[in-house]
Amino acid sequence: MALHVPKAPGFAQMMKEGARPSSHLNSSVYRNISACKQFAETVRSAYGPNGMNKIIIKHIEKLFVTNDAATIIREL
Repeated sequence: MALHVPKAPGFAQMMKEGARPSSHLNSSVYRNISACKQFAETVRSAYGPNGMNKIIIKHIEKLFVTNDAATIIREL
């Protein structure tokens, strides 16, 4: 007895009616890559055995001093 497994929906089925792919997709991808590079540059010095501390000031004036990259990512 074979089970019927439905195929995953394609792009057109996942989007709302009337939606079309963005013609600026490449620029969005390049902006995301640029943001990732800037973020990596920010936390790079916090890695390793000689990681430097970072001071994070949140919008509510809360201050964090840490060298843990996971905390830096979570608080930003």
